[in-house]
This record gives sequence, C-alpha cells and structure tokens, in this order.
Amino acid sequence: MLKKILMIVLYSILGIVAIILLVALFTKKDYVIQKEIVIDRPDSTVYEHVRFLNNHKAFNAWLLKDPNIKLTSTNKDGDIGYVLSYEGNKEVGSGKQEIKRLQHNKMVDIELTFLKPFKSVSETPFEIESLGLAQTKVKWTMRGKMNYPMNFALLFINMDNFLGKDVQKSLANLKTNLER
Repeated sequence: MLKKILMIVLYSILGIVAIILLVALFTKKDYVIQKEIVIDRPDSTVYEHVRFLNNHKAFNAWLLKDPNIKLTSTNKDGDIGYVLSYEGNKEVGSGKQEIKRLQHNKMVDIELTFLKPFKSVSETPFEIESLGLAQTKVKWTMRGKMNYPMNFALLFINMDNFLGKDVQKSLANLKTNLER
C-alpha cells in the first residue's frame, strides 16, 4: 500500500515537471521594461553624466542596494568598450556593464551581464531627447531574455513590476542628482 502511494506521488511529481517543461517550450522568452523621466537640464548635461558608468553608482538603484559593493573596471570610462564589473551582496549579485554604443547627446547603449544569482544578458540603452534648452526626456529600456526552462516564470512574474520599480527609482535618483 505504501509503495503504491509513493509511486502515485512520484508519478504526479514527474507529471507536473513534464507539464512545466512542455508549457515552457511555448512560453515567451523575451521581456522589455521601459521607463522615462523628464529632467530639468540640457541634453548635453544628461548625456555627459549618463555615459560615465562610474556616475551610475550615485543613481542606479541596484548598485545603491549594497554600500560595500566591490567595483572594478577596464578601459576608459565614458568610451565604447568601458566595462564596470560589480560584486555585491545577495540582493545585488555580480555582473558587469559595458558601453556598447554612444550617440552624442542622444543615446548610451549599455550591455548588462548578470553572473549571479543567475546568468543573463540584457540590453539597457538610455535614450536622451531634448525637450528644449533646459529639459531632457530620458528613456531607459531593459531588454532581456529568460532561457528555457526558466522562461516558465514569465507566466507568473510581471517583469515590469519586478524590475521596473528599480528602473523608475534609478531615473528619479538621476533627476534628483542632476537637478541639484
């Protein structure tokens, strides 16, 4: 009798795992988060601040979560190819940011590679748009992908709610810092 119950439990667990794996095959893998803010500063001021990754330590919500975060870098900050690596607490994890493209006063394209707590790569461009002499709209996008079978979680996790609040908080911090 006990053996029969154990077999039923085992087959039930295997059935649930099989269903999850099957559903994950047909579940989207990509996600996009996009937030924006208007900053009362010229586009050139905003661009010059955002393109230097070392400035991100003062506004990026994730980097601010660990006051003892360890940062290392290679190449020249503010230039294509600059890499800022981080190793933080459990909440922050570890990874690196690399400047991939720059468009003067218009865009800073950064590739974000997460190493811990999970591995993934995201595009995180800042788009900068002048709204006049002293106002700039900053749009920060995060495009990522969750690989199979982890993409199953996208059925239950709204990435905009999960990560979007930190993107918006980072933009608010950027606005506060630049408008001082």
